[in-house]
Amino acid sequence: MYDKLKIHGFFINDSNHTQALTEVEEMVKSGEKGYVCFCEGNLLTYAVKDEKIKKILNEAALVYPDGMVMQLMAKFYCNKKIARITGPDFLLTSCEYGQKKKWRHFFYGGAEGVADVLKDKLSEKYPDLIVAGTYCPPFRDLDDKEEIQVKEMIESSKADLLWVGLGGPKQEIWMNKHLNKIDVPVMLGVGAAFDFHSGNRAWAPSVVRLLKLEWIYRLFVGNKTFFKRWIRAVPIILCLLLSGIVNFIKGNFQK
Repeated sequence: MYDKLKIHGFFINDSNHTQALTEVEEMVKSGEKGYVCFCEGNLLTYAVKDEKIKKILNEAALVYPDGMVMQLMAKFYCNKKIARITGPDFLLTSCEYGQKKKWRHFFYGGAEGVADVLKDKLSEKYPDLIVAGTYCPPFRDLDDKEEIQVKEMIESSKADLLWVGLGGPKQEIWMNKHLNKIDVPVMLGVGAAFDFHSGNRAWAPSVVRLLKLEWIYRLFVGNKTFFKRWIRAVPIILCLLLSGIVNFIKGNFQK
C-alpha cells in the first residue's frame, strides 16, 4: 500500500490516479473485502465533528482526497502536496481500466431508474464494460426481508466492484454497516457520480473541474439539498482552513 497522511484524526491515502487503480486492483485480486471513500469538503466536516464518521473513515481500506479542500488540508497540516482523486472521475477510470480486467460492476443507488440509465450510458462509452447489476433503493431504511433480497441480488451477480451512490455520509455509513455482510470484494462510495454520468444532473464542465471550482458551479446549478449542505459546511471548512494556515505559518516560521 501507499503512503497515508493523518488529518484531524483520520487517514487519507497519498496516491496518484495510477496508484489508486493499482490499489483497488490489489483488493479485487486478494478477495479481502473492504470499502473505498472519496473524502470531499462535506464529508470532512462530518468527520471532524462526529466520531462515528471518523471511525468509519478509519475503517475504510482506502480514503482518497476528493476536492480542493482536502488538498489544502494536506498542505497546511502535513506540508504535503497530494493528488486529487474524485469519485466521479475514478468511476470512469475504473470502468475503462476494468474492461481488460473483466471486472464486473454493480451500481447501487440513485433515484428510481438512474442506475439503469447509468448502465446504458457507460456501456455506450465502454463497449467491453461488464455491468453485473443495478439497484435503486427506496429513500428509507430497508426492512429485513429487503436486506436479504439485496444481499442475494449483489452476491448472485458476482460483482467485483459495488459502486454505492447514496451521497455522503449516508453511503459511507451503509458501506461500513454492510462490510463482511455482503460477499463483494470492493465497495466504493462515489456520491453524485451516478447523477452526473447518467445525465440526471449536470456535471461541471471540464475547465471548471480543472480549476477546482465545481463547488461554485454546483451552487448555481445544483439542487436545494446541495445549497443547504454547503451553507452548513462552509463555516466549518473555513475554520479548519484558517487553523491550518496558522499551523502552516508557525511550522515554517519555527524552521
